Amino acid sequence: ALGLVVLALALLAQAVHYWRDTLAQHPVVGPPLQDAYARLGLPLEPEWNLGAYEVKQWGATSDVTPGTLRVRASVVNRAPRAQPHPLLRVTLLDRFSGKVARREFRPAEYLPGRAAPTGLLAPGARVDADLVIADPGSEAVGFELDVCLVRRGALSCAGEQRLAAP
Repeated sequence: ALGLVVLALALLAQAVHYWRDTLAQHPVVGPPLQDAYARLGLPLEPEWNLGAYEVKQWGATSDVTPGTLRVRASVVNRAPRAQPHPLLRVTLLDRFSGKVARREFRPAEYLPGRAAPTGLLAPGARVDADLVIADPGSEAVGFELDVCLVRRGALSCAGEQRLAAP
């Protein structure tokens, strides 16, 4: 009987390890599982849905400080579960839609009060972004916003995923 219990626990441990990234997304099981793997030096990276973020551009103005632009936007999590606050990529464009400059901003750089978020972005929750960037002059006439997350050590952005989809 003891052998069966040990084998059942070993099978359960193997199943948890096999589906660890999926289980890490679960609201109840996820946090303790992520903590356990982090203590082992193996942080988990759940598969977040970049396409579920909705970004609305509220415009850019140059009335903040001479030589700067103020870009305002909002990000809404349309996923059915909480997700991390994304990085916000700002790409400045010339009149032919060519890239003039691009930079990713961490949540602590775009959230009001410039505070790092303490938790995940709840389903349906909205955060407002307020960025002040160096004005590239008359070379840039527009901008694009995108959301990005770091996955397995590499930056992954929603716009790149849409382009790569068949």
